[in-house]
Amino acid sequence: MNLQKCSNGHFYDTEKYASCPHCAGASTAEQKETVVLNNQSNVETMALTHPFSPLSDAVSDTKSTPSADSNVTIGYYSGMIGSEPVVGWLVCIEGDYFGESFKLKSGRNFIGRASHMDISLSGDVSVSREKHAIVVYEPKSRTFIAQPGESSELFYLNDEVVLNTTAMKVNDVLSIGKTKLMLIPCCSKAFSWDDYMKDGEK
Repeated sequence: MNLQKCSNGHFYDTEKYASCPHCAGASTAEQKETVVLNNQSNVETMALTHPFSPLSDAVSDTKSTPSADSNVTIGYYSGMIGSEPVVGWLVCIEGDYFGESFKLKSGRNFIGRASHMDISLSGDVSVSREKHAIVVYEPKSRTFIAQPGESSELFYLNDEVVLNTTAMKVNDVLSIGKTKLMLIPCCSKAFSWDDYMKDGEK
């Protein structure tokens, strides 16, 4: 779906319509019609009687609540507490992001230039677009691990090339493209979110 807003304020799908179907098929009176909405039933009525109204999308969105099995993977902690707390940070000590920090979550953290990467280094063109490197937090052993991504480009841990899974420790430095990132753990042998989750809260 690719929503577009016309000059009259109507939203329509440009993949289905070349121009606003509401403006094309409605009279001037219909375009200027104002409906007072007092409750959900009025909203649904408006959406059903005016299928090109922006409200029709809103109603369909409210009715498309994901089911219990919505093909979305639940993270280690989010399954227990409803969110994924920070387990550590990668702090830039060299490169375009100098002084900035990147949050790490439990499980795999993909590093690349693309905006949808867990750690996006979009300003460093020497970093591969997707999965240049991976940093894993394994909650059961409370350890951080560096892994090669799917890129043909190399990256380094403390100036040693990473070709296999390699354990990381506090203040270790990853070199990815022209960017250097230092590991600052939150979770470790001394602390884990598991320690603060009582049996009744799980």
